[in-house]
Amino acid sequence: MRRRSVLAGIPAATLLAGNRSFAAAAPASPATLGIMGGEIDGTFMRIATDLTSVMNSDTLRVVPVIGKGSLQNIGDLLHLPGVDLAVIAADTLAYAQANHLYPDGLSKIQYICKLYENDVHVCARPEIQSLADLQGKPVNIDVEGAGTNLTARAVFGMLGIAPDFRNEEPGVGQDKLQRGLIAANVYAAGKPVRLFATVPADTGLHLLPVPSNETLEKMYLPGGLFTHADYPTLIPVDQIIETVGVGVTLAVFAWPPGSVRYRNLVTFVDTFFTKFPELLKPPHHPRWHDVNLAAAQPGWTRFAPATAWLDQHKPKPVQDVKAPPTQAEFEAFLAHSGIPPLSPAQRAATWQYFQKQYQTPK
Repeated sequence: MRRRSVLAGIPAATLLAGNRSFAAAAPASPATLGIMGGEIDGTFMRIATDLTSVMNSDTLRVVPVIGKGSLQNIGDLLHLPGVDLAVIAADTLAYAQANHLYPDGLSKIQYICKLYENDVHVCARPEIQSLADLQGKPVNIDVEGAGTNLTARAVFGMLGIAPDFRNEEPGVGQDKLQRGLIAANVYAAGKPVRLFATVPADTGLHLLPVPSNETLEKMYLPGGLFTHADYPTLIPVDQIIETVGVGVTLAVFAWPPGSVRYRNLVTFVDTFFTKFPELLKPPHHPRWHDVNLAAAQPGWTRFAPATAWLDQHKPKPVQDVKAPPTQAEFEAFLAHSGIPPLSPAQRAATWQYFQKQYQTPK
């Protein structure tokens, strides 16, 4: 598969032109990587910009790019010049494989780590009390190709519910929902989502539960919860809303080992994993606290440099810590050893010796 270089169209003479002494004194260019995010106000984009704020330096630059959903992010990762990384909902790769999309390229899509779970939000009008009430009603599920679009179709299909799907951006859908033009607006993203956290009070809008069942658990993770603290105007203080989630991955294009782009990614992996604790500090997105760098993403292949880094930095096994020896154990030691009666000074010295021997690993 050919991927065009960003610099391919620049004449060599232009690149070489200029003052020679200035060129000799100029610092080396940083390793530069592009990362596809999502909608400007979505969690994908927040994650991408968090990475840039922590990782960018004189030697490494990560450039976030606004994306149009997980499926488009796969296409951009495969074909858009300058893109090496992308935030992608995990179920999108299986969708692309099942529908024979990019048949010659999907093997090049790997992952560095699993990030967090995208929570399925279903914001609905006051008269809508359950997902079943959305049968035949207009429901916005984001644009075609977006992760939300794919997930929403799959979830409603598994539940046997057939709304009248609309394919507009979440912000547009929320505006139409508040004006009563649609029955619900669906958005799969890591909580809290500003789109819902900023809904004015007294609109009557609320979040519907998406309870898990045996069918949904074949693909989606149960146990997601929304509270009043997450969405003050949509959830009463004493209420908890259950939902399901889909894993989100930090995907990577697997460049050939030894290539410049591959070496740039090796630098990215080392910097990202090393500086990961910085992402847990404010003002970065709270979903970083849900990330386990070593967690596997089923159905995906981990990028080899990421595997190597994790193998090299495995925590050392914690040795069993013995409880301090007791006086009874000391007396038994003396009796078993056949030691004659000791003076107080000898007894104290022997007790110190016994403690050291007791605590020394065999």
